[in-house]
Amino acid sequence: MDLLNFISRRFREFFFGASDPGRDESGSSSFEGREKIIAFCVALFFAFLLWFIVNLNRDFTITIQMPIQMSALADDLIINSEVPSTVSVNLSGEGWQLIPVYRNPPRLVINAESEQVNLPEQIRNQISALSDLNILQVEPSQLRIETERKETKKVPVTNLVNISYSDQFGPLRNPVIVPDSVSITGAESALAELETWETEETELINISSDIEREIQLKSGRSGMTVEPETVTLRVDVAEFTEAEQRVPIRTRNLPDGQAVSYNPSSITIRFDVPIEQFSDVQNTRLFNAYVDYHVIEKDDSGRVAPEIDHVETDYVIRLRSFQPPRVSYFRIISD
Repeated sequence: MDLLNFISRRFREFFFGASDPGRDESGSSSFEGREKIIAFCVALFFAFLLWFIVNLNRDFTITIQMPIQMSALADDLIINSEVPSTVSVNLSGEGWQLIPVYRNPPRLVINAESEQVNLPEQIRNQISALSDLNILQVEPSQLRIETERKETKKVPVTNLVNISYSDQFGPLRNPVIVPDSVSITGAESALAELETWETEETELINISSDIEREIQLKSGRSGMTVEPETVTLRVDVAEFTEAEQRVPIRTRNLPDGQAVSYNPSSITIRFDVPIEQFSDVQNTRLFNAYVDYHVIEKDDSGRVAPEIDHVETDYVIRLRSFQPPRVSYFRIISD
């Protein structure tokens, strides 16, 4: 413990002067302490700078990503092969030469009319900043460029937005995509089989009000570009309530001289309708219920399931169920 106290006291005396200065000497001791700190920091800075300069003269190895820029491409042509956006270059050299290259990698310009490019050779011939450095490895080392005639095709948009609604809410009509088609620019062969363009897969949850939202389209592939890149999804949403109607059962394709009686003679159809339309549909025929006579001819159970037709109206109707699901029938044969 005495040793630690001694070391601590000597450390304070070195930087701040004696620990028990007289009243007249307190100011000068504090000044001398600050001078020692400043001198120590300056010495430390120059020592670090000297160490840094010495070490920069050593050889280092780094890897940089050089951006690729295509040039001399005709307006009516497009690159139809996979061309990376960057090329990975492994370099060795003195540290002070590597620093500017590492901080700002030079751009590699490649003539688009070249069919085969030797990237290490292209880099050596083009990038003067690397003349004093050793190029150890380039990945990829070879680049194959294929061009094809450029075309533009207009295709419809496929909506991949999945919408789930809150309880008792739903769409008044099918979702609308604006615009409903987009222009795709790309290689002629790639566009030949292209029939549609999809939105990004998006999920909208617990929707209870009208939607007007910008949806991203899937990005272009194989050199394709999409215009526009986004579309607008519009959905009119309403709150629904349950209603029901009693509908008589009719027979379709009934031969002449035949008659069919059903028990019960009508069914109750339950359906959902927007709340604001509820009172309007009370006195409107919305459905037809029928049984095809060919079904009766093939039946041997004496019970059939009616089919439901939705009568075209301006009302938004969602069928829920009908009761009973099967009815008895009696065929009446005239003399």
